Amino acid sequence: MQSEYFEYLNKRSRTGILLRRLFFVPVLNYFKGKVLDIGAGTGEFLEYYPCSVGVDINRDCVDFCMSKGLECLHADAYNLPFPDNTFDGVLLNNILEHLDRPEQTLEEAARVLRDEGRICIEVPGSKGFRHDPTHMKYLVLQDLETLLKGRGFRVISSNYFPVPFRWAGDILTHNKLRIFAVLSKERKNQFS
Repeated sequence: MQSEYFEYLNKRSRTGILLRRLFFVPVLNYFKGKVLDIGAGTGEFLEYYPCSVGVDINRDCVDFCMSKGLECLHADAYNLPFPDNTFDGVLLNNILEHLDRPEQTLEEAARVLRDEGRICIEVPGSKGFRHDPTHMKYLVLQDLETLLKGRGFRVISSNYFPVPFRWAGDILTHNKLRIFAVLSKERKNQFS
């Protein structure tokens, strides 16, 4: 299954590749410092953001990233192989919908983030969710806001992309929900 999923990622449509590149513009501007890409896939973010490290559960993806000279480790999103307070940012780009315990991944993200660490999350709309049989949990804005708040994050902004309406995700496979949030200092102190 891992090899099949790697091939799926590596054979994206031109539209999918273009949208991913457009996705990175505001994300690159949002992050500062060292960033962890959880679920690095084929390493697109790692290529664009030089101060980044990736992890992926798929060994084929990790090997592919490493063959391109990118820093990527084999690890799952529930047990990150990094000490507390390692990163200034965490990217979860089309990852949480693949997990049966997204709340545990957000706890891990909070643990490895420094004070006021930034997180960016992207999840598919309903049509995109149904498009991939490996998706496990459909998450809407309210779900993500609740999950983030419960783990000490403060949402800065949320938007639908590339068409800026929730309903677009019902008819367009590649329309996504994107959230930017910051880990509150009070919550971060609980990990110290």
